[in-house]
Amino acid sequence: MKISLLHIALFLCGLLPTNSPIAAQVLLPQYSVWEGFAFEDEQAVESREAEERFARFLLGMEHQTPTQQAEQIGALLAKAEQNNATARFLTLAEKYLYDPNSPYRNDEQYLLFLQYAATHQLANYTTNPRYQKHYTMVKKNRMGTHAADFPFTTQAGEEGHLYGVQSPYILLFFHDPNCEECQWVKQQLESQHAHFAQRGVQVVAVYIDDEVEAWQKAQYPSAWLSVYAPEIDKQDLYNIKALPTLYLLDTQKRVLLKDVRLEEVIQYRF
Repeated sequence: MKISLLHIALFLCGLLPTNSPIAAQVLLPQYSVWEGFAFEDEQAVESREAEERFARFLLGMEHQTPTQQAEQIGALLAKAEQNNATARFLTLAEKYLYDPNSPYRNDEQYLLFLQYAATHQLANYTTNPRYQKHYTMVKKNRMGTHAADFPFTTQAGEEGHLYGVQSPYILLFFHDPNCEECQWVKQQLESQHAHFAQRGVQVVAVYIDDEVEAWQKAQYPSAWLSVYAPEIDKQDLYNIKALPTLYLLDTQKRVLLKDVRLEEVIQYRF
């Protein structure tokens, strides 16, 4: 059976059983994904087939080490560079791994693409300032590193900073009170209060935009810490691609989860 982008999307969203025939094809050994692909053919490179292969390529790396992933990505981009096709594959990498609406967004894998492109000075990287900006931003607050500290003001007018918040876990909820998706996530977080409270999770609702009045009028659960932190945006301290954005930190302020869906936070093994 031919694998479509719909099949891949279903698999990524957990709606395709892992023991199904299609899933078995999606998870074929990663090295076979590009077998027989005509990198030298411009139409093939720009085709839907190329995008489907690329999606399978990413899925094939799901259980590989970072070193193995870097090797596979390097091999792909080297082949693309030989055939003047890096623009296409950097575009696909951005679409799948960096776009905030992608179910498979993954800064760590995207960084591997950009690191190779930067190290080898690939033409489409050096001539596109957007990729260079992405390279700078995805290196901020990586998983396993200490999150950047930032000053804030609470709705009660008290001054503080992230590292002054003491809790076994901190869930940073970057949001906008006027954002419908933010409101939905807020409601879901409220419904999970007992789950998070039992695990020592302090929710810190962070507002970074200019319309302070909207934030001051907004209502938040009493157990949450609602703060205004404009320096995050002014100094590019965090790579906030869209709102809402969720980060999970441990008691040492190390990043456990970065820019993930709410389901991943709820399912995290504290």
